[in-house]
Amino acid sequence: MKDKLYKMMNWPEIEAIVYGEEGRPQTILGRHNVSSYTLFQTFQPDAKSVVLVIEGDKKTDKSKEYTMELADEAGFYAIAILGKIKGPYHYMVTDVKGARHKIYDPYDPAIYEGVIEFGKGDLDDFLDGGMYHAHKMLGASVVTAGGHKGVLFRVWAPAAIRVSVVGEFNGFNGKSHPMMKDDDSGIFSLFIPGVEAGCEYNYELHVRGGRVYTKLDTYAAVNKGSRSVVDVKKAYKWSDEGFAAMSKKADKRKTPVSIYQTELKEFAGKTGKITEAAASSFAADIADKGYTYVQCRLCGETPYTVYGSAGANDIKRLVSALHAAGIGIIAELNISSFSQDDNGLKEFDGTYLYGHLDERKRTNVANGGFYYNYARPEVKAYLMSAVRYWLEEFHLDGIHMEDLSSMLYLDYGKYEGEWVANIYGGRENLEAVDFVKALNVMIHKYFPSVITLTKETSAYPGVTGTVEDNGLGFDYVWNNGLTEDYIEFIKSEPDSRDLHLLTDNMSYAYAENYILTISRDDVLIANDYDHMRVKKGATLYDYIPVADEGKGRVARATTAYLWAHPGKKLIYSGQCDDAEIEALNRLYKEQSALYSLDTNPYGFEWINAIDRGDGVISFMRKDEYLNHSILVVCNFSDNEYSSYKFGLPYEGKYRMIFNSEDRKFGGRSTVSTRPKETKEEFYDGRPNSLSLKLAPMTVYYFSYTPYTEEELLKLAQLKVDKFKEKLEKEAKEKAKELKGKTDL
Repeated sequence: MKDKLYKMMNWPEIEAIVYGEEGRPQTILGRHNVSSYTLFQTFQPDAKSVVLVIEGDKKTDKSKEYTMELADEAGFYAIAILGKIKGPYHYMVTDVKGARHKIYDPYDPAIYEGVIEFGKGDLDDFLDGGMYHAHKMLGASVVTAGGHKGVLFRVWAPAAIRVSVVGEFNGFNGKSHPMMKDDDSGIFSLFIPGVEAGCEYNYELHVRGGRVYTKLDTYAAVNKGSRSVVDVKKAYKWSDEGFAAMSKKADKRKTPVSIYQTELKEFAGKTGKITEAAASSFAADIADKGYTYVQCRLCGETPYTVYGSAGANDIKRLVSALHAAGIGIIAELNISSFSQDDNGLKEFDGTYLYGHLDERKRTNVANGGFYYNYARPEVKAYLMSAVRYWLEEFHLDGIHMEDLSSMLYLDYGKYEGEWVANIYGGRENLEAVDFVKALNVMIHKYFPSVITLTKETSAYPGVTGTVEDNGLGFDYVWNNGLTEDYIEFIKSEPDSRDLHLLTDNMSYAYAENYILTISRDDVLIANDYDHMRVKKGATLYDYIPVADEGKGRVARATTAYLWAHPGKKLIYSGQCDDAEIEALNRLYKEQSALYSLDTNPYGFEWINAIDRGDGVISFMRKDEYLNHSILVVCNFSDNEYSSYKFGLPYEGKYRMIFNSEDRKFGGRSTVSTRPKETKEEFYDGRPNSLSLKLAPMTVYYFSYTPYTEEELLKLAQLKVDKFKEKLEKEAKEKAKELKGKTDL
């Protein structure tokens, strides 16, 4: 090696490059001016020789070639050329097999300086947790820089000594493409010319203690096994503007919400892919059944990946088909904890970067994962951006946040000594509470038509309260108490069922904005959480102690009862009769009394909530207009009543509009459309009465119609006529009595 070249080179830093310990490779590699020379340095571990090619201008197209010197046998090449070389250049690398490769230098300032810089204010937003688009800054993006198309890789790993991009383009050699570290943020970046969308890659990290390992990209939208994939990001042509406009106008609290919970595999093919035909067929079926939303798990192992084998465009095809049918879609999203998979977030940069250093805060005992550290701003930005990514990229209409209870409490599922209290000595996870509030504020600010819902099992107050009133800000929360009480009720032997399990829930029915559920979780509850006994295709009713012929009756009554009760609705695939749910959803949308005052106590009135031992309860559902009221009668006993009397507050006509034992649903009776008229009779503390025939284990809906003015006049005339008849009868009897006395 020429002595002059030797002296120009920074050998300690070169050694760091060779041994994979350099976090700022751009200070060594690439093109640098040294005195009156231009120094070119590159590390090509698998090269037999390297030629530097200085490209000519467009007019002459004359290039100059220089054979570079092997400065270190590990594959470090260098050359110093007199003068200031400013034009474009590339390397012609001959590998050990004799193949030649044209490589543009990722460490050439003329290439990377224009693309590696962060947007104005982005780093500040990321570092203080106020960034909602971190997915656009980090991860792998196909871009053009310095006239070259390639991929910009960025990853947050502040404690790492060195991070490299490894992939098919460098034989997964971790020393070939070390990334450039921004010391202020801990973000490593590298633009690699020539890398294309669809390429598989990982990040190789060299951390303290000498450990070297690979990780998936935390912001990757696509992972293939243990490798991430540069997202192709094909433009998708959306055509759901009409649905979006309609959704924005709707009042969330005063509209019918009927959710069909399912799994992606229900409409995906054997390969896990969702075709346009399959999506359209599924959407048409859901529309026919009258649902307003579909809810399923779309998110994979990390918050940015798609669940299962489906691709991003598969999900978009599904969403488009549902929107075309007038149906929204809700994604189930777990942002409470992450798995302990070594390829994932666990000890990402050699530290508990995304989780907690304190083991008492770290582990989610329910699923064995690690809780996210919501106190760390960069983690907050990671999760907030993930939610925004799903809403923007996939046009989602709702987010169901899973595992909320374990997020909110530091002692969730733990014994004394296994958890640490908050700064006030309490058990609440204050950072998680603040994060959930901030997330809901962000969603409702940028996506006002989107609904947020969750399941919360610990009775945390104000889940659906506004953030301004110190609530968590969700639109809806599952009513676990009602569902669990109902399951306990129907799992009991018929002669020992306690009606209080069905009536006591009204004492808290308006504490939150509730969704009533027969969910996938409820099937496990019915089976006492015995996963091993839940057979494929099992329903909640498989675990009810009634004869097989009675299970259908119980199932139909259950669905009808929940659809009549205050609260929005959710039912899991396979848990109801299709014909019945179609009829119930149609009525649910048509009868405003069944949904418009779900969150207002005025919309509900008990008619009979007293357990007389007969298994019958009844109530009224009302809207702002009294003449739209619905009388709901439930006979949860195994007895038939030929004439069961109710006291009613309003005189008028009650016409049956639903019977859970209708033959259309597999029952044994029909809907009688002939109106029943009230009788002016004081009964059960009310001025009117109505007698009905009730079949066992059956739920009925009756629409209320007040008497017309003409009918009231006729009734009044009948009263007058009866009164006159009574007076005449009394007068005749009196006259007869007087005549008898006179005759004596």
